[in-house]
Amino acid sequence: MTCVNLWKHRGVVERSSLEASGDVPAADWIRERLSSSESHTATSVIPSGFEAYARVLHPPQIFRDGAELVRWADVARWSGAALHPAVQWHEVALTRETPEARQPWRGQGPRQGSLLGSDAAALVDDLARFAPPSGRCFFCIWNGYGALDSSTSSGIPGTVALPRREYSLFTGPLGSAVSFGAGSGSDPQTPNLWWPFDRSWCVASEVDLPWTYVAGSRGLIDLLLGDERLEVLEASPDETIVTVVSGWLAELIERATDQVLASGSVGLSLSAGTVDVSWRSSRRRRAGAVTTRSTRHDGWSSASMPVKNGDPGELRRDVRAAVQGAVLALVEV
Repeated sequence: MTCVNLWKHRGVVERSSLEASGDVPAADWIRERLSSSESHTATSVIPSGFEAYARVLHPPQIFRDGAELVRWADVARWSGAALHPAVQWHEVALTRETPEARQPWRGQGPRQGSLLGSDAAALVDDLARFAPPSGRCFFCIWNGYGALDSSTSSGIPGTVALPRREYSLFTGPLGSAVSFGAGSGSDPQTPNLWWPFDRSWCVASEVDLPWTYVAGSRGLIDLLLGDERLEVLEASPDETIVTVVSGWLAELIERATDQVLASGSVGLSLSAGTVDVSWRSSRRRRAGAVTTRSTRHDGWSSASMPVKNGDPGELRRDVRAAVQGAVLALVEV
């Protein structure tokens, strides 16, 4: 099998030093050690059974178009939020009161499902100290990103089917993670799952998460926590990966939901922008729709969701979900 592939992703074709692999059973151990998708825990995306876990936080702003690198800690200093071990992006990016200082990042927050290129290089550097002598690794890339160019002579990679996703399987030296070749622009996509042949550690960049999990020995995780090139938090294997809102933000969303149900609409003004939510009911069909618009300083997004109004509890859950989604859209991709 040759070692040159062409990978198409978002209209870009780049060369990679990876080899397509048909050794799909090599990923069976991951499937066997994943928690159920319904558990919504860290180990539903990265295998259980390791000594320690960490989260590498994806920066909300990278070096591009004159922009400086911005980390979560920079945003936390601006907002006054704490970077506790289970912190989620909206906790540091959304503030109750508008800070006097200018918002330190531009855009919609951390990229999901991929490491920053320089972060991947630093991670590879640390992982190399815990890699097997061969240095060979398996790499998985989510099939939803694109498709392998079947006209190449390198063959088609095997498909690894896990509960959440299906991935294409590759193998290569550890350093291949930095130049995986699936991506676009100045910061290409990094693998979604990768591990060495001896399974001594594992890295998981779940498609919908703004951080990357690393699992391995206590020594590896301690090394990552002390690496100033990265922004790393200790992680728990049973921590949640779903969005959790609490405190003032949860109260705001509840009040807004009450107002939408009582009057049909609500307008919110937050430090990151404004949110407008409206609900229109169709009594004849016992249904309706919730429409939202989130206006940030650099753009806007909108959505419309059908809802049923026959069950008051179900209606409230649907409206609340729409309100929460519109609020979080101010700071998330």
